[in-house]
Amino acid sequence: MLRAPSAFQRGYEAARPSNPELADRYMAHMTLGDPPADRAVADLSDLDQHRIQRYIRAMMDQDHAGSRTAPRALREFFDEVEPFPEWYRTLPVQPGCRAFFRYSDLFVLAFATSTIIRGLGTTISLSFMETGRVLDIGRRRLRQNIRHLVEIMIPGGLERHGDGWKLCVRIRLVHAQVRKLLAESGDWDSAAHGLPISASHVALSSAAFSAMLLEDAIRLGARMDDAERASFMHVWRCSSWLMGVPDALLFRDEADAHELLRVGLDCEPAVGPESIVMAHSFINSVPHIIGLEGKDRQRRMAGFLFRLSRRMIGGRLADELKFPRKASTGAIALVRLRRRCQKL
Repeated sequence: MLRAPSAFQRGYEAARPSNPELADRYMAHMTLGDPPADRAVADLSDLDQHRIQRYIRAMMDQDHAGSRTAPRALREFFDEVEPFPEWYRTLPVQPGCRAFFRYSDLFVLAFATSTIIRGLGTTISLSFMETGRVLDIGRRRLRQNIRHLVEIMIPGGLERHGDGWKLCVRIRLVHAQVRKLLAESGDWDSAAHGLPISASHVALSSAAFSAMLLEDAIRLGARMDDAERASFMHVWRCSSWLMGVPDALLFRDEADAHELLRVGLDCEPAVGPESIVMAHSFINSVPHIIGLEGKDRQRRMAGFLFRLSRRMIGGRLADELKFPRKASTGAIALVRLRRRCQKL
C-alpha cells in the first residue's frame, strides 16, 4: 500500500480492497502532474505574455517561421502531441458526434446540473479557490467546459487543425500554468492534497465528462444505442489523451471509466467549503451564461436548476453542498416532458 497525501489516506485505504491495482495507480499519480506541459511552461516563464501567446499560436497553426525560435521544451511538447496513438482510428467518431448534437440541450443541462457539480464535490475545487475571483472563474470555467464539450464533438474537431484539438492542448497548457502558479504561491499544502491539478484529477475529470455525463444525459431523456455510446466514449478517450491523461489512467471504454470514477471518488475526503462555494457559483452562473435577463427570471431558473441538481446528484451530496432543501420530485420528469413536447 502506498502512502497517500493525508487528505486521501482514509479514502484510499477504504477503496483499495475492491481494486488494489487501480487504487494504487490512481494514488501514485496524485503527486504527478504533466511533465511535458510542465517543462514547456517552465521554459516559457521568463518571457512576456505577448511572446508566450505568439509562440503557442505559431505552434498551434504549424507556422514554422513563427515557431523556429520557440523554446525547446515547447517544441518538444508539440512534437509529442502531434501524432495520435494507433487506436485513434479503431472506432468511428461520427455516431457519437451525431448523437451528441441530437441531444445537445440535454447533454449541456446534464453537465451543468450533475456532472460538473459532482466533480466539484471533490478536492478539484481547491485549485479554483486558490486562484481567487470565484464568481468570474465559475462563469469562465463553465463556458470553457461547455465550449470544450462542443468543439471535440464537431466532426473533425479532434483532427490536427480542428478547434477541438487546439482547445484540448491549450487547456493542458493552462493546467500546467496553474500548477506552477500554485506551487510558487506557498499556499498549496502538497502533503495534504498532492499536486494541484494532478494527473489523477485530470483522469477523474475526463472519466466524469464522458461516462458520467453520458449516464446523466440518458437520465434526462437522451436515447443512444451501443455504437453511439462507444463512439462518444472514444471521442472522449482521444480528448483525454490530448489533455495529458497518462496511459496508466486512460480509460478504454465506458465500463473502465465508471470503475475509475468509483475508485477515484471513493478516495476523496468529505466535501469541504471550497466545493460548496464553487458548486453554488456554477449553478448561479448558468442563467447569465445563456443570456437570461431580469433578476426574477434568473432567480427562478437558478431555483429550478438547484432542484434538478438535487434530484440528479442525490440528496446526500446536495445536503453536503448546502443546496436549498426544496422538493425536487418530478424535476427530471419535467425535463423529459419538455423535451418530448419540443420534439413533437
